[in-house]
Amino acid sequence: MKKGKTSESGLLASDSDWHNNACLNYMPDHGTAYTEGYRRAADILIKHIDESRLDQDFLVYPVLFLYRHHIELLIKQIIGLALALAEDPDKYQYKKDDHNLNTLWPLAQKLLLEVDDSYRSSDFRLIKEVVKELHKADRRATDFRYARRNDGTRSLEGIHYINTRRFGEKMGAASDSLDAIDSGLRYLLEQRSEWNSILNGF
Repeated sequence: MKKGKTSESGLLASDSDWHNNACLNYMPDHGTAYTEGYRRAADILIKHIDESRLDQDFLVYPVLFLYRHHIELLIKQIIGLALALAEDPDKYQYKKDDHNLNTLWPLAQKLLLEVDDSYRSSDFRLIKEVVKELHKADRRATDFRYARRNDGTRSLEGIHYINTRRFGEKMGAASDSLDAIDSGLRYLLEQRSEWNSILNGF
């Protein structure tokens, strides 16, 4: 790595090699940067494993965590957008620090069916399947991060092989479906905003 002259001191600082300076907090809502960042990082690791045929036994853990966290953030983002469209958002109470996908996804699906009548429950089959498998393997969002649970038992007990390419393909497909839902909700919010602007103009 080529070293440049440090322009700022400290761990979280910029430097003279501008192409390595990541930009933060330049958007009103940078939640998408988080969700997209975790997916891209996972995809880069999966590609490295596939092309180099190396490091799969080590990189599998960050791959699992990155994609699981990506899915969790996307679902929470969808819940937030759907609540903004719901007629009575107060009736949907949930803990924002909840990591349980088996709680978060059913709430998101219920909201989606309320705010967008173009959806049917069958449209969410792939997402439901992925959520079910992730929840079964890592209920508390800790098994993909830590080698042992709080009680000392081994994480991911009973799982001996994971094909990272196959995992990435399935997770990518679920992510694409969630992205499409996210975009659709944003479109509905824009439509509502435009309609309200028209009404307020009278």
